Amino acid sequence: MLTPDAFDAPDAPDASDAPGTDEVEVALEGGNVGGAVRVGDTVRRPTGPWTPAVHELLDFLATTDLPHVPRVLGIDDRGREILTYLPGRVVPIGVEPLTDGQVRSAMRWLRHFHEVVADFPRETRRWRFVERALEPGEIVCHHDSAMYNLAFDGDELAGVFDWDAAGPGRPIDDLAIFAWNAPLLFPDRDPAASAHGLRVMADAYGDVDPAAILDHVAVRMTDASDRIEEAQRRGDPGMLRLGEIGEPASTRARIVTLRACTPAIRALL
Repeated sequence: MLTPDAFDAPDAPDASDAPGTDEVEVALEGGNVGGAVRVGDTVRRPTGPWTPAVHELLDFLATTDLPHVPRVLGIDDRGREILTYLPGRVVPIGVEPLTDGQVRSAMRWLRHFHEVVADFPRETRRWRFVERALEPGEIVCHHDSAMYNLAFDGDELAGVFDWDAAGPGRPIDDLAIFAWNAPLLFPDRDPAASAHGLRVMADAYGDVDPAAILDHVAVRMTDASDRIEEAQRRGDPGMLRLGEIGEPASTRARIVTLRACTPAIRALL
């Protein structure tokens, strides 16, 4: 969820057996939170108290013109959710940067998502980290719209997965976590590259200042760290797995680095 190792990559060997026959399960790479596996043209993931709300969200999105979202197919006999598999390539975080074209495609999709999800019913639901209704100015955010949860076909976005952290938030929350894991992954190494990536994001999304994205990143990631720690205290298995790879301590350390680099990046925006 927060580190370069924490991603569910759908680039796995084919598992051609159809569900319901002799199911062949192929573990998807990464996945420090969910433990997803591929079975034929489906993905199976553990469920939790938040799953009904997430499935309601995905079912709602299926009624819109928003592309690249998994469809809910049900629950298997092991209590795992069954989702459609989204083909495409996940760009390895911390190894290969996103192209400007990939950033633009992801931001155009994110703007579209934020527009259509504004019509999602606003009453109280049990999400992974909170149970409440949407407040004024909030929508349901993906909350992990990072490059490790995006699949591409060349420069074009092909899939957005791992929706189990979805819940109330503001649109800039999704922009901030994308920036954290792409343009701002290594701000101490190249402030110019970070500034360029933020400008590409803002131009493609529209009606947002790149400096506003930059300013919100530390706020968003501090909040994420706090929520993960609270979930770890509650015994959330996925969040406990993040603890095994050093989260959220490593994120808090990165926030310190980002704050030190922010003036240099801001000067180039």
